[in-house]
Amino acid sequence: RGPGAPLQLAEMPLTPGERYWAPHPEHAYFPALYSGAEGSDAVFSDTDGATFTVPMEKAQLLDSVSEAQLEGVPNVCLLEEVSQAAVMHTVRTRFRKSPPQVYTRVAKIMIAVNPFQNLPVYAASTMKEYLDAADPMELEPHIFAIGADAVKGLWAEERRNQAVLISGESGAGKTESTKLILSYVSEALVGSDGGIQDKIMQTNPILESFGNAMTVRNNNSSRFGKWQKIMVDHRRSIQGCSVTDYLLELTRVCAQGPKERNYHVFFQLLKAKDQLPGINIRSPSEYRYLRDSQHVAPNVDDEHFFEELKAAFNTMGFSADVQSSIFNVVVGILTLGNAEFVAEGEGCQLQDDAPVQEAAKMFGMDVEPLKKALTTRRIKVGTDITVTGRSMAQAGQSRDALARLLYGRLFKHLIAKINAVLSEGSTSESQFFGVLDIAGFESFDVNSIEQMFINLSNEHLQGHFNNHVFKMELDDYAAEGIDAATAVTYQDNSDIIALLDSKSSILATLDEEVSVPKATDDTFTAKVIKNFSSHPRFLKPKVTKGREFGVRHFAGEVLYTADGFLEKNVDKPPDEAASLLLASQFDVLKDIGATIEQELKDANTPGKKKLKTVSSGFRASLVSLMSTLNQADPNFVRCIKPNQEKVPSKFAANIVLEQLNCSGVFEAVRIRQAGYATRLPFGDFIGRYRTVFPKAKALEVKQAQAGGKSDLECATLFVQHLPDALGYFGEYDPKDVALGRNKVFVRTKVVAMLDRAREFAVTRYVVDIQRFCRGHLARKTMKACNVVFADIKKWHQANLFYVGQGPEHTAVHKLKTAKAIDESLLVLEPLLEKARKLPLRCPDEKEIENIKRRMQNESDAVKGLALVEKSLEPLEIERVVARCQDLSIELQEVTALKQRFEALKAQVPLVKGAEVAIRDQDTEAMAEILSAAKAQGLMSSPELWLIELQGKQTMDELFNAYESAKASKKLEEKREQDHQEAEAKLKQHVLETKATDSAFEVCTQPTQPPRKTKEEKRQRKSTIAGLSEDDANKIVLGLIAAMEVYDIATLESLLNDGLKSGLAEHEVVKEAQETYRNLTSEEWLQKRIEEQRAVIENTSEDSTALKSLQNLIKQAEKLQVSPDAVSDTKNIVQAKVRLRARKTLTGKIFDHVDVEELGLVDNSFANLADFQELKHPNDWRGHKSPNFFSFGACGASAMLVHNKMDLKDALTKVPPGLETQCTDAYHNILGWMYDRPVPEVQRAHLMQEVVTTAMQDRKLADEIYCQVMKQLTGNPSTRSQAQGWKLLHNLCQHVCPSATLYDFVHVFLMKAMTGNDGNHEMQEIVKQCIADLNMTTAPSEIAADADIVVLQILLIDSSVRKVRAPAGSTLQQLGEIMAEQLKVGKASDFAFFQVTDGLQTHRLLPDAAVISSIMLKWKRLQEMTNRSSQLLFKRKFIRVDEYLQPGNLSHATLTYRQALWDFLHYPIPEDLQSMLEIGVRIMFTERDHHTFVAKGKLIDPGVLDHFLPETTLREGNRKKIAQQIADLYTKLKGDYDPNEHRLVAMSRALSLMQRLRLFGAYCWVGRQIPEVPPDKISVPEAPKVVCKINPKAPDVEYWIAVDFFGVRFVSVGSQPGTFFQKGFLFNEEAVERILMWGASQDVLQLVVSTVDPAMPQVGRVPMSIALSSPAAVDVAYAIHMIYALKGMADKSKRQAMRGG
Repeated sequence: RGPGAPLQLAEMPLTPGERYWAPHPEHAYFPALYSGAEGSDAVFSDTDGATFTVPMEKAQLLDSVSEAQLEGVPNVCLLEEVSQAAVMHTVRTRFRKSPPQVYTRVAKIMIAVNPFQNLPVYAASTMKEYLDAADPMELEPHIFAIGADAVKGLWAEERRNQAVLISGESGAGKTESTKLILSYVSEALVGSDGGIQDKIMQTNPILESFGNAMTVRNNNSSRFGKWQKIMVDHRRSIQGCSVTDYLLELTRVCAQGPKERNYHVFFQLLKAKDQLPGINIRSPSEYRYLRDSQHVAPNVDDEHFFEELKAAFNTMGFSADVQSSIFNVVVGILTLGNAEFVAEGEGCQLQDDAPVQEAAKMFGMDVEPLKKALTTRRIKVGTDITVTGRSMAQAGQSRDALARLLYGRLFKHLIAKINAVLSEGSTSESQFFGVLDIAGFESFDVNSIEQMFINLSNEHLQGHFNNHVFKMELDDYAAEGIDAATAVTYQDNSDIIALLDSKSSILATLDEEVSVPKATDDTFTAKVIKNFSSHPRFLKPKVTKGREFGVRHFAGEVLYTADGFLEKNVDKPPDEAASLLLASQFDVLKDIGATIEQELKDANTPGKKKLKTVSSGFRASLVSLMSTLNQADPNFVRCIKPNQEKVPSKFAANIVLEQLNCSGVFEAVRIRQAGYATRLPFGDFIGRYRTVFPKAKALEVKQAQAGGKSDLECATLFVQHLPDALGYFGEYDPKDVALGRNKVFVRTKVVAMLDRAREFAVTRYVVDIQRFCRGHLARKTMKACNVVFADIKKWHQANLFYVGQGPEHTAVHKLKTAKAIDESLLVLEPLLEKARKLPLRCPDEKEIENIKRRMQNESDAVKGLALVEKSLEPLEIERVVARCQDLSIELQEVTALKQRFEALKAQVPLVKGAEVAIRDQDTEAMAEILSAAKAQGLMSSPELWLIELQGKQTMDELFNAYESAKASKKLEEKREQDHQEAEAKLKQHVLETKATDSAFEVCTQPTQPPRKTKEEKRQRKSTIAGLSEDDANKIVLGLIAAMEVYDIATLESLLNDGLKSGLAEHEVVKEAQETYRNLTSEEWLQKRIEEQRAVIENTSEDSTALKSLQNLIKQAEKLQVSPDAVSDTKNIVQAKVRLRARKTLTGKIFDHVDVEELGLVDNSFANLADFQELKHPNDWRGHKSPNFFSFGACGASAMLVHNKMDLKDALTKVPPGLETQCTDAYHNILGWMYDRPVPEVQRAHLMQEVVTTAMQDRKLADEIYCQVMKQLTGNPSTRSQAQGWKLLHNLCQHVCPSATLYDFVHVFLMKAMTGNDGNHEMQEIVKQCIADLNMTTAPSEIAADADIVVLQILLIDSSVRKVRAPAGSTLQQLGEIMAEQLKVGKASDFAFFQVTDGLQTHRLLPDAAVISSIMLKWKRLQEMTNRSSQLLFKRKFIRVDEYLQPGNLSHATLTYRQALWDFLHYPIPEDLQSMLEIGVRIMFTERDHHTFVAKGKLIDPGVLDHFLPETTLREGNRKKIAQQIADLYTKLKGDYDPNEHRLVAMSRALSLMQRLRLFGAYCWVGRQIPEVPPDKISVPEAPKVVCKINPKAPDVEYWIAVDFFGVRFVSVGSQPGTFFQKGFLFNEEAVERILMWGASQDVLQLVVSTVDPAMPQVGRVPMSIALSSPAAVDVAYAIHMIYALKGMADKSKRQAMRGG
């Protein structure tokens, strides 16, 4: 069979106008339109109108195209008709959707097409779908589905190990698929050791840096294979992990092909040279090993990935020194490559010592041994060792060999270290989950031994695939005698494996040849050709040229060139390598050297088995791998590369077809089609599915088993009853079930039906189990409540201290010490913690909290007494004493402190004044101080001085200074007197001498100013402590200002200065002391807060009142006074400050801003913990734990600080329905900010996912803002911070927080800007955040959150639910609330409809519509029409192929009720018998509510209307219909179990309804019109050619029926047997399909692809349909919504206009 052969061949004449799967030169296979014959060729045309021909003899064998094959189904095996073309086209159709659907399932094999772009399909919300799914394979195909199915397999009854085998050619996306699987597993499983999941994920950056490189096929190609084995215990806990590597491509280290480059780590280090100043790093062009390769790999950011590498090293525990040594070795390898040699005699020497010297330095070793290793070699003959020189060529080879050895061993060393870290704690009893990522088949122009090894590994994996998918199944068929074995064949590759890997194989020959003296690659090639030329899989070259031979691999022919085979196959390191590396200073190289030394020692040990060759070692590792894989259930991922250019959105069909053919996918499809997916022993089959039967038939099977009948007879009886049991779950075909000798064989379709039936059957038991379980849990919870509440009550009774006023009613009075109080509180706290987790509130909770708070305050106050016992700060003592007095604590310590306070108040100014007087030698001050001390009795009774002040010593010093100063003063006064007398005499003499000249001369000497007195020279002091009058006034004025706004911090500081400076008697100081004492009084604080609150409520935004209240609130919080009242007041203050800030700070963010205003704002909004919508820390559940044995961080200390663990619940008070979205958003934030390792392909869209979530709801926006600010607070990582600021910037650009949070965000940003003065880049992004936030919503435009409205929501069964929601909510948000209230699970299945009085229609409303706008419009509508409207909550669509969900009873009930409503309002007549069967089934389902049959009242007026639509009753005789229904009902009651669960009964009724022609469709009446009025054109580009719906009756009315699949037109007057219908599908590949649509006023326009009767030979062409309908806009919107739900882009619709 060739790659293009169909899976099923059909020989039939071709029909013009029909589509066939025609071979196409570009598209491989294409659903082409057959136009007719042209000579001996068949002519086909594609959608673009281009024609091509196929020889008629081949065309006769082409399969016709069915509509299902064009849809792009998620599972190819669901197609009834499958061919290679259909499989490939399904993959192509899904890939071309927007966004591309890159995953397609073939049974449980996942096809993954590399999109070459990042897709938004890997976020936390997507992963959660698969984590929570009962059967992940029922969801859309996804790489997570494979992971989920494998993880669930670990916990199945058999508890089988699981292996995910990822294969594909280079560039197909294997590496990313591996990382995504590991990402899923790290979420699905819990780590037993903290951070084990992160460590597993962090292996990827290390392995990719050292093991990946750019090739011509892939920019990030893994040049090695790896098997990652995760050990898991029975608790779903990861115990450890190991990594096994295969075939690192070492030749790449020294040489790369054109347009390729070396390993990523080399270029990462070159990019990061500024971060590694200790290593001499050059540019790529200066290194031999890099200069001839590509230096830049597209889409590979080396600098970024180096940061990831360092982070990974840190996570894995690599120290900074170890990392530095690794980087030195890597750069040393590059430097070593620059060594050049020149000939010297028979040997050679280094041309320049510099490169080797530099390399030796980087290797941490002496240069001389390294030189010798390069230029000489040791030859060992027996015990003699001879050293001889190397030639230039040999030296070059030695240099490259050493470089390869170092790099390869370094890679092995890293993996060994990784395994050591990851394997701690793992046990041999653990199960394992493995992921294999290995290079796909390779075939290049020149293929060497590396390609042979890679292809051999793929042959083994293909053999494993064949064995699991084909061989085991076929063997089972043969053993059981099932005919399907003859219908299924597959391509067996066991002979290829034998050719390459057996005792007599090509690689065995290679191993032998290594040991043969004088063997060469030529002798090896000759032996291979001689030995295997007759093998059917061996290709002998037609022309002998060089050393070539070929192998016909499973994937195609490969020609190998044996150059270097023998040399590459030698796996023995040089003898000198060990000693060379052991001499290094680096532990890394020492460890590698020790390993090599041990290997050489083992190799030289006599009698020990030696692995001398690379081939034998690799084949042994393959044997081990296959043995491990055989112990696990395989899960296959086949990666596909869609084009060779590595560009997005391009699908090269021929390339894809070849890969699908090589992957074995087509064989898997065929065997799934022809074979039986499930094979169970008779007993297991009956045991599993016996519940699908009614009790009577199940009892019959049970009695047959008990009666001694054989298993085969019992199974035969069981299968005979299956048609009745499965009739309501699909079309049952007896050929889909076969009985073998010991097993039942069942095809996939019937297995799905059986599982669905079983799911419904067990629902009855599940509900009972749930009822008993819930009752048990409720009783258990109540018991726990009673125990905890009793313990709390007991504590309460023992601690009733505060029953009255006075010191005798305190905890201190009874318990005496702070320690005793704390011990009592320690008993209470665990009890309260338990109580908080209970569903019921504790009795007297508030009273107990008040007692706890009061006791804590007393304990703190008593502890404070000891702290200030020796204090010299008067205010410290005053604060503690005042607090004790307020708490009515009377202790001797309090009295002693009062006395100490008075002593300090008197003595501190004296000591301070004495020190100043001594310094200034101020005798007057000295005398004053001595007098004051004497007056206080301190001179006569020096024991009154406080010892700590050293007052007696100071006074003695002062007295001595005073006496000395007095003596000096007397002497000075005598000298002054003598000087004055002498001066007076001199003056008198001068006057007398000049008396005669006084009449003729004018005195020109200036008059000397009088000398200042001593008092004027000395600065006057206002207090005894030496405080100046100005300073005293400053203190007094400061105290007045602090008292005005109750600023306790300023008050305390100034008051302390005043008391120490002797201002104790000043009136203002006394008043300040009184205010300070009051601020420690709870009662005074409460009263003052109430007064100030009334002030700001009456005077709007007065700054003084706001500042006062802010300070009072701070003090009240500090003393834990009235927490509830204080919280309410804080919210009022925030609102007032917010309004004031809007007026004063707008536009001034980057300019000068009033400091007072900024202070007000900062006091109210600087602490995010003050945000009123934040949960109380006691109500917040905290972070998740990293493992089973520890608790996650919680409480106030962890709530708003950076943390790397997930949240258990939201930070803010969000509705319950949004909790999951909040935790998912935080999970995405962790990934985006590098706080959680995720694959880059997953991280790329996380920010957009977070922002999109925030845009859905204001509550979500606030929560996400809080989460981001939390992660930016206390974040130690600059890289994480940078990502966090990018996210916050993006949020500011697109989402505005609520009015209550807005200012917290603003202050957070302003503080960040001032706190990063040196970081200009950070300042710029913060400024941009502020500017964008102002643009998103200007502060003046932010209004308070919308009022809560109470809405009455109508359900389809006419019941009503009341819902509270913000008036500004959208219908989508309201739907989430409704879904949470009704517990329907999947809110997206439902929507809101408008129901208007007097009208039967339900009008679909947009999800984005805002409640307030809708209410306003409906109010106007009622005023105009006197008709009120209501919101109806029901399913958007019910599909004909869906089932009720037994796991969600609310969802199932609402779906059934809606189907019932649609049936009773069915618009057209149908076959009477079918309608009666449905009516009877409804009656049987509702038998508990209707007793009309039993009472014989079916004929009564209105009774039949409960069971049949008016269109049925209108056409028939009601009396006759009533009798028919009664008869059918009686028969039905006898056939079915009366105890059948209601869900099963509803399912049976629904399955009958789904057979109706218009089931699940929206229906509106319309009439076709020949042309559209100019003012009602909605599709201007519509073609002029009109498609007549019914040319025979152009003027009739139609039901315009729109369902999930398309639009149909059914004539209103249709009768059973004369039914007219014409339809067009939505599927882009459908033959008759909708291309465009639009509506304006009452005119609907459609553009369809169909055949023009006037030109049938042209095939399908665009044509127009216009209809007049009052509901035209509703029809267009319904079509639009369906396209949105199906993910079909409008762009593709418009492109479809180009051709039919």
